Amino acid sequence: MAAILPCSLFLFCSSLFPRIKYRTGSAMNELPSFGIGKNGQTFFRWNEPDQRRNDRLFFAILLDSTIATPLALKAAGWQRELGLRGKLIAAEQLHVSLVGLGDHDGLPMSLVDTACRAGGLVQTASFDVTLDRLSAFGGGALLLRGSGGNPALQTFWRSLGATLSDSPLKPFVANSFEPHVTFLRDRTQVAKLGERAIEPIGWTVRDFVLIHSFLGQGRYQLYGRWQLSDQDDAVAAM
Repeated sequence: MAAILPCSLFLFCSSLFPRIKYRTGSAMNELPSFGIGKNGQTFFRWNEPDQRRNDRLFFAILLDSTIATPLALKAAGWQRELGLRGKLIAAEQLHVSLVGLGDHDGLPMSLVDTACRAGGLVQTASFDVTLDRLSAFGGGALLLRGSGGNPALQTFWRSLGATLSDSPLKPFVANSFEPHVTFLRDRTQVAKLGERAIEPIGWTVRDFVLIHSFLGQGRYQLYGRWQLSDQDDAVAAM
């Protein structure tokens, strides 16, 4: 696990990768491009991932196997029922995206190091998540989301965002967050589907991770995992 970097040293780290061009992550896992225009203003643009950029880095919550395995089976059933053709995401890769740190042509290790140090600074308690809506989203994504907004997850996301905003990773922090788990993509059929309620699926989030996704290969590598404190520990520390 990476050592914790004091907040005062984050500004120094920004000099390690000031001119890297990033493609930031989106909460819906359909990543927009990120850049700085000629007028000096930052922009986000939704489009297809640059095929030359095969290395994606992002913070996420990986689903525990006790939830991911049965959920993957449910997803396979929905795929058959709805006549979808997209490839299902493997159970061990089902996740809730938190903050995307860009698509890259070769992963900048200075970015990884800074992200690991930032992750180590997040201090929050474990919390519960509930998903109860099967939905379609842009890019042909079939996903599961929660009708209640999952306020505890939103609070955690804001805590993570606040930490990243005090670091060179601030440009990657979005203004809003729609928690979800994506199962597959089918650009032809998913767009025709309406949202529907399902039996609620809930679990307790006890950690979050930093993932390197090898785009087009269906492979993940974890660069960090941070445990969240128990509720009792959090209360005792107040």
